[in-house]
Amino acid sequence: MECEICGEKAVTICPRCYRYICENCFDVAVNYCVDCARFKREEEDDLVRSVKSMRRKVNFIKENLERCFNCPLLKDEIMRSLYLLKNLEAKARLDSMEELENEILSLKEDVQKLGIEYLVKFRMRSA
Repeated sequence: MECEICGEKAVTICPRCYRYICENCFDVAVNYCVDCARFKREEEDDLVRSVKSMRRKVNFIKENLERCFNCPLLKDEIMRSLYLLKNLEAKARLDSMEELENEILSLKEDVQKLGIEYLVKFRMRSA
């Protein structure tokens, strides 16, 4: 078989796109063909930007918890963040994005603490 990217002699199949590929078109770092490896790196960059954006939101909520406590969206935003982080954590783990997974775990811990702080304040105010 010929490599479906460059035409050289194929030695393996890309586990993502299932094309026959040669040694030169195989990215050993991610175990994909060069095209799929590029896609994976771009996807990881998008996820990193998403986590950074979420970190900024969480920091804003932490800084303004007292002032924004009565906002009906606050609890929803905290819960939504936990849900998204859980999904991002699974994606990062599945795709072996270790640095991203560590950042997600750190942020998830911060959001959980924020959620607990919110619930304690909520309970104290309603008692």
